[in-house]
Amino acid sequence: MKLKIYIAALLLMLSAFFAPTGRAYAESAVSLPERYLDEQELGLYDFVLQNVIAISEGRQKAEAFYYDAPVQFATKKAYEDAIEKVMFFVGSYNPEHLFWEDGSGYLVYDRGRCGIVYHISPAYQSAGSEDMIDKSKLPGVKQAFANAQAIADKYSGKSDYKKIIGFADEICALNTYNTIAADTDGYSANDITPWRIISVFDGDPSTNVVCAGYAQAFQYLCRLSGIECHYISGEVPEGLHAWNIVVLDGASWYVDLTFCDGFSEEYIKRDHPYVLNNVVSNSQDGFATYYDYSGYLSSDSTIYKYGAEELKYLPKTLLTISTGACRKSGLRFEIWHLLVLTPVVTFVYGLIKRRRSGDY
Repeated sequence: MKLKIYIAALLLMLSAFFAPTGRAYAESAVSLPERYLDEQELGLYDFVLQNVIAISEGRQKAEAFYYDAPVQFATKKAYEDAIEKVMFFVGSYNPEHLFWEDGSGYLVYDRGRCGIVYHISPAYQSAGSEDMIDKSKLPGVKQAFANAQAIADKYSGKSDYKKIIGFADEICALNTYNTIAADTDGYSANDITPWRIISVFDGDPSTNVVCAGYAQAFQYLCRLSGIECHYISGEVPEGLHAWNIVVLDGASWYVDLTFCDGFSEEYIKRDHPYVLNNVVSNSQDGFATYYDYSGYLSSDSTIYKYGAEELKYLPKTLLTISTGACRKSGLRFEIWHLLVLTPVVTFVYGLIKRRRSGDY
């Protein structure tokens, strides 16, 4: 009986040591901007976000709105800097509320006050007013987010690593890179949808996205699933670009579904290029990376440069991508586990040996 108890205890310890990799970040993932904003900036963030939500729901015109701070900023520049910082975080962490915005948000002034103006893309403008969202399109928007929630629910209960891989597969299967939008000057001024999350989850195979849409869609699924994920913009040798950074077990990893989707669907599912791969090196303003090809170092490498706002507002620790290998097996095992397991295994082995020899 004692032998069975010891064996059961050993198995329990093993199951704890080899638990799935990746911890849930549900609370922190939902409120990521709180990490980077002080109390005064958070008040401004909430104010801007509530206005953005009201516009997205058709309850408010996309006109200038002004923030009367309960505590005055020290200087006008501090006031402006805070608004610009807040606009970055509103834009980078709320794709579900900015699907309509044409990308031209800017500051305005009125009697010493600093305000914000967002414009509605023609694709979402009401026929009666360019400053109001077309409410007839909101049911489709709601359905797109319901489709996204269904994908997140599909991977509920899996490890963070498996969720990330699953989300990459799902998004790449839903889309083909929109080369027409990417290659047409001024396209976004007339139709913002290839740069926005709705075109990923709307169920329409004819609506496809460029890099920003991929990154927004992935970030949104991660947030629904409690995985810390950041939308990142910057440059690659090909030009302006957007991708993601995810945080697993305290380390940063990059995910670039745009480049990933340049491969066949079969290859994506098998090798997952540009998803949770380590990098060759980090620099002051970016990193150099490669993807593994069947266990060999690929000649396909890319230099990523962070945008000025990312470098200004996000911590260096987050932007420093891991140069180690991600534990893709879904298991975590460290040296201290071996130190604990060795005497336990030795003890159990001794019990078994004594029992077989008749000494127990």
